[in-house]
Amino acid sequence: MREGRVALVTGAGSGLGKAFAELWLDRHGPVVGVDVAAERIEWLNRDLGRGHPSAGLCADVTEAAGNEAAVRLAEERFGGLDAVVLSAGITAWGDIEQLDMAVYDRVMDVNVRAGALGIRAAAPALRRSDGGSVVLLSSTSGTAGEPEHWAYCTSKAAVANLARSAAVDLAVAGIRVNVIAPGPVHTELTRPIKETQPDKYDALRRSLPLQRWGEQHEIAEAIAFLALPASSFVTGAVLPVDGGVTAITAQLAPREVPL
Repeated sequence: MREGRVALVTGAGSGLGKAFAELWLDRHGPVVGVDVAAERIEWLNRDLGRGHPSAGLCADVTEAAGNEAAVRLAEERFGGLDAVVLSAGITAWGDIEQLDMAVYDRVMDVNVRAGALGIRAAAPALRRSDGGSVVLLSSTSGTAGEPEHWAYCTSKAAVANLARSAAVDLAVAGIRVNVIAPGPVHTELTRPIKETQPDKYDALRRSLPLQRWGEQHEIAEAIAFLALPASSFVTGAVLPVDGGVTAITAQLAPREVPL
């Protein structure tokens, strides 16, 4: 018999993937976490003293074998699979004329191909669990263009339509597929902006109606909602968790909130 609801999380070695894994372990059930860097994922192979057990797997999620191994580990170690969070992702900067196309290809591999492979690998296991939930991580950057960020923006737009299409295909099996689209959030990936580009960091803050950057635990809570049966009638949705940035046009800046 399973102990809680079993979740598989890619990109669990840091950032939003790790924040979600910690939340899930505390509240809901076991976690199999995947990361391409062995040292980042080792935390899941220790006795964490949390509410549920965990396992870490070093694997490349841009390859089918890595995804299949993670699903196999979840079923063999914890008896099944109920939720899959595909949060592995990278970014890249450079304008459309200058960025090396090899960099673009890598961004698409990690941000989009890995998502498709993760869904394909997990679907049979989710069927064996009488359905379940898949959550992919997109971004508000997937809703429009940004200066010198075209590769990332393109990949995150693709994630949203990948999820919608997969949701349609898998609905008959009771498998839901949804997307979380965060706005500016404090993570390891965004820390260099705050530390080395304070003007850009503050400009992003001022563009948000809530006038602050988001925190990782706030995104993790939204992911958990879509991963749980509480959202059982939600599929093919893209949920912005962005401080209101997609609620406002770029024509006028939001009113500033006193700090």
